[in-house]
Amino acid sequence: MSQTASPKLDRIALIRSLGFLCFMLTVILLAPLVLLAFWPEESHEAKAFLVPSALSLLLGGILISLSRGQHALVLRKHASSMILLVLWTVAVAICAIPFLMVGYSVPQAFFESMSGLTTTGLSVTDVEAVSHMVLLYRSLLHLIGGVGLVLVLTAILANHYGMQLFTAEGHTDRLSTSPFRSARTILSLYGGFIIAGIILYVLFGMPLFDAINYSISAVATGGFSIHTDSIGHYQSVPIDLITMLLMLLGATNFMASSMLFHGKIRDFFTHIEVRCVTVLLAIAGPVGAVQLVVDHVSPSVLLAIDQSFFQMISILSTTGLTNVDDYLHVCGFAIVPAIVLMFVGGNTDSTAGGLKAFRFALGAKSLYWDFRDALRSERTVSPRKIRRFGVERSVTRAETSQNYAYVIAYFTIACLGTFGLMLCGYSVQDSFIEFVSALGTVGLSVGVTAATASAPTLWILTVAMLIARLEIFVFLFGLARIGANIRDIRRNRRIRQKEWAPRLRKMEDDHG
Repeated sequence: MSQTASPKLDRIALIRSLGFLCFMLTVILLAPLVLLAFWPEESHEAKAFLVPSALSLLLGGILISLSRGQHALVLRKHASSMILLVLWTVAVAICAIPFLMVGYSVPQAFFESMSGLTTTGLSVTDVEAVSHMVLLYRSLLHLIGGVGLVLVLTAILANHYGMQLFTAEGHTDRLSTSPFRSARTILSLYGGFIIAGIILYVLFGMPLFDAINYSISAVATGGFSIHTDSIGHYQSVPIDLITMLLMLLGATNFMASSMLFHGKIRDFFTHIEVRCVTVLLAIAGPVGAVQLVVDHVSPSVLLAIDQSFFQMISILSTTGLTNVDDYLHVCGFAIVPAIVLMFVGGNTDSTAGGLKAFRFALGAKSLYWDFRDALRSERTVSPRKIRRFGVERSVTRAETSQNYAYVIAYFTIACLGTFGLMLCGYSVQDSFIEFVSALGTVGLSVGVTAATASAPTLWILTVAMLIARLEIFVFLFGLARIGANIRDIRRNRRIRQKEWAPRLRKMEDDHG
């Protein structure tokens, strides 16, 4: 039986999705307790995970009960954006509870939770002072946030409205005609990369607990570290190389990765995003290496090459792991390509954030096409084509215009956020780099992010990370849909009041 989109169906979809989200978060909240078998002395922190898991389970049960027997097949325009915005906000709030219970302030807890789920990696945590459970919990937030909450829910539930939510979360290139099968395939690739990373790390001398955390962090392009000096703690070139590989895999479009593993080498390397990333790293890597040698940061050329490419890959993939102490302060003239890479970010349909390599490449090509056409005869019609996933397809004017609009919106938000941090007392340079790092979910800091940071500073960066993960238009459409729903509720209330007013007056007269 066909359905017509309506506010009621939107509410059913929202309630049902929230219910299963709570069930999923219950598992994540309980998972760190496994470590008590190895570190029983940390049992005093068990309640920090038991209490929110119980609350999440209870809330999930109530919400599922409310939606039982009701199914939404169709959603109203932008309702999927609203559901995404609510899902992510609720997830961040629930996941912030353990941080609150172990001593974080409210802004710090929400900041850390948001940073984990959005795979940003900015942190106010003293990683040398917290328990193993907290460290693992932070990594688990990367685990579920890396591929997206809705993708995980789609893989579990195969919702009737899953296609709309699947697309709204940014999964435009499906590995199958079914969002359910696409989600399962993506999660299989994702999990395979993480397991492979753990094995490789252990083989090259990293402790198992460390390997689990860093493999998740690298593949999810998250950047949370369990050591203050990040990957640099190990002083190992093989571990650097493994991490670079994992970060690149995490930042690569899952469909492109699938082509690579199926032997479609030519299609992979001619994919527009892969070519864009390759060119950018081929420029930024040597520039960074020269800077490290000239400024005597690295003692040898080979080490400088390793450190430079590690840092540039970490920035481009929006991971934020580092093997050079305080890199943003010592990178000298290499800060220019570093900032460019911060803006660009990884591929679409990957765990990476940023503007995305596809938008950057399409923008660059669009400028070239516009200049080319302006210099040619009006009668000359030149094709506008790009190559994606082994297929060359035409690009419409509408697509380029939409791409320009997104890029402009991205830079506008970057400027507004920079101004907001400046009002908090930071310099223009520090404000700009820190906000761009948050907006791109990069996770490298110039020192603005700290346990001593003011509440407004942390809230500004928290909102930036949410916008980054949902992407600008989804965030704005979600807010617009929520605003429209509030207006509808108020209007319906006024209508009911007008309808009941004569009856109430008559009842008063009868009893008067």
